[in-house]
Amino acid sequence: MTSDESENAGTDAAFDRIMESIDNDGPFQRRYNIIFNVIAVLFFAMCVVNVLLVLAVPEHRCHIPATVNKTLNDTGSDQWKATVYPMEINSRGEYVPSSCRMYNLSYNEHILDSTPPTNATTSVSCLYGYDYDRTYYDRTPVTEQDWVCDRELYGTNVFAFVRVSEVCGTFILGQLGDRIGRLPVYLFSIVTAAVGRVLSIFSAHNYWLFAVLAFIGSFSTNTSFQSPLIIVMEISKDANRAALSLWQLVGWTAGVCLAPLILWAMRDWSWFMVVTALPCLLFYCFPRYAIESPRWLASQGRYRECLTQLRKIATVNGRPFELTEDQLKTLVPRPEREKTYGIASLFSGWHISKLTCLLLLSWICNTIPTFTLFLLSLQMGGNPFLNNFWQGAVELPAYLLGQLCCDRLGRRFTNSGAFLAATLACLPVVLLIHRPGTELYVTMLAIVVKFFVCITYFALYLQSVELYPTSLRQTGTSFGIIVSNVFGAVGPYIVYLGTSRDLRLPFVAMALIMLVGAVSSIFLPETLHQKLPETMDEGRQFGRDQRFWSIPKRPPPTAATSRTIETELQELQKLHKPA
Repeated sequence: MTSDESENAGTDAAFDRIMESIDNDGPFQRRYNIIFNVIAVLFFAMCVVNVLLVLAVPEHRCHIPATVNKTLNDTGSDQWKATVYPMEINSRGEYVPSSCRMYNLSYNEHILDSTPPTNATTSVSCLYGYDYDRTYYDRTPVTEQDWVCDRELYGTNVFAFVRVSEVCGTFILGQLGDRIGRLPVYLFSIVTAAVGRVLSIFSAHNYWLFAVLAFIGSFSTNTSFQSPLIIVMEISKDANRAALSLWQLVGWTAGVCLAPLILWAMRDWSWFMVVTALPCLLFYCFPRYAIESPRWLASQGRYRECLTQLRKIATVNGRPFELTEDQLKTLVPRPEREKTYGIASLFSGWHISKLTCLLLLSWICNTIPTFTLFLLSLQMGGNPFLNNFWQGAVELPAYLLGQLCCDRLGRRFTNSGAFLAATLACLPVVLLIHRPGTELYVTMLAIVVKFFVCITYFALYLQSVELYPTSLRQTGTSFGIIVSNVFGAVGPYIVYLGTSRDLRLPFVAMALIMLVGAVSSIFLPETLHQKLPETMDEGRQFGRDQRFWSIPKRPPPTAATSRTIETELQELQKLHKPA
């Protein structure tokens, strides 16, 4: 161990012991986790998906005027449909009346003699507007503004804008989290999300204004989850890292499952946006628990603020804490500032560049299928709310199994194995989706694919947080999400290709993408039972000495390997002896 490494290890051990002395698994951590990583995430998850839910396209047909005798057309009659709508093959390979075309006839005269049209009869786009299936929706932007047929790409483009917004927000706010702190970034995130979503209610008449507000509402999507998770990880013991991530995903799953049920009950998109967005602002109301990471503050040399946050934790946990600023400086000296250049630092050596590229590829292969499956659930037929509910509900058992596998087999084998299983689950969907009467089986298999994709997300998120050093932890995690969202923007177009051409195509594309993910993730180093890297040097060396096929084992407790560490621990014990 070099002198620099020994000094860094001593500093890390000293801060870990300070956290142990005020309890790194006490009531404060549990309450913080429940407030900000479960309840807040639940509401924020609804805010994230609400704009995607209200842009689902219901079944529609060209509106036909009333007949001469003022009787409304019977759109449910097969004879009527064959009379007024040209037949075409839909994305499921079925021969059905067109949703976007009508015969160019004088309908009043044609209805009276019921003369069936001939092949020579020309068809035109809908001349009188559209009739929508109101079984599940009363009002949505799609039905109010007719974003269907020639305008069907309007909704698809908004989905892409949302992804681009997440890219921009993660790029900017992710780096700010490591520069100005996790807390201010989090508070900014929740206000932009709530304001953007609520104001979109008044803008549907203007497509570009609606798209801009969707962009604003999605700008802070990823940092609103990252910031509280990183804070609680940095004030908790290492053994709890997977469990903390699981708790946040429980909140996410609950929000994703509740959102479609709320829309189903309300049936009106305006009130739905208010109910699922404004509650995010409530999380400004917990100043006692809304803390900045004391570990990050110490790494920035902001010792006075660090002591303030440590005293908050000690007070709630009922532990004595009498360290002074000078004592904290002595025990946790500010490391010599390493020159970091944001994202460029992620490529500051061959090994860390390789890890970053592998993580990026894994993120891309996870994000595209995740977004594609979510959008497909709204277009698969049947009740779109229940389809979306089951797509969300399957996440919880997936995360539970993901935690179990990550803690037993390790993050690497769990991630790669789940990618491979998801790939295999796509194959029967491709074979069945064009066969009549297989809709239920296809939906169930799509849920199975989502199940394994969620496991890959759980393992991948842990790996991203655990592979990077403290000074780049949020930047590195954010960069992976940035790049994956850039590629994830193709997800809506994959869905559009499936719904307008052939529903098999999205599953073929996802299978190929996830196969690449299975290969890339197997070459990442294992992070289970490994100490989080604190410095850039540790980040550049992390995982170099690991064997490929080894299953990680919990290391036995060992004595301190440096006299400096022993001296600091003894001083800590003296400082924290009860009076």
